Amino acid sequence: MAIKYKAYNLLFVLILLITLIPGCNKDSTSSNSEEMTSKNVAECIGPNNPYNNGGGHDAGFNWAMENGSGCNGNSDSFNEGCEEYHRQMSQYNECIARKNK
Repeated sequence: MAIKYKAYNLLFVLILLITLIPGCNKDSTSSNSEEMTSKNVAECIGPNNPYNNGGGHDAGFNWAMENGSGCNGNSDSFNEGCEEYHRQMSQYNECIARKNK
């Protein structure tokens, strides 16, 4: 009876190994990484004002968001805020373009 029990256990282990081994191939891990990459691309984030303090950077960022182009204000901080908006918008557009490929 002990031999029969060991034979069933061995058979069970063999069946278990046979069913698990095909799932452990290189292709399954690459497909998971492809899914993660497409998920990250799908999460494109539009421009977000990092300043929000009422200063020149904030004003420049908000102005660019409302008016679109041209960052030639009278202060460096205004221009930097405006340029930050355009940098973020460019990254957002590139992300959308990758998503739509």
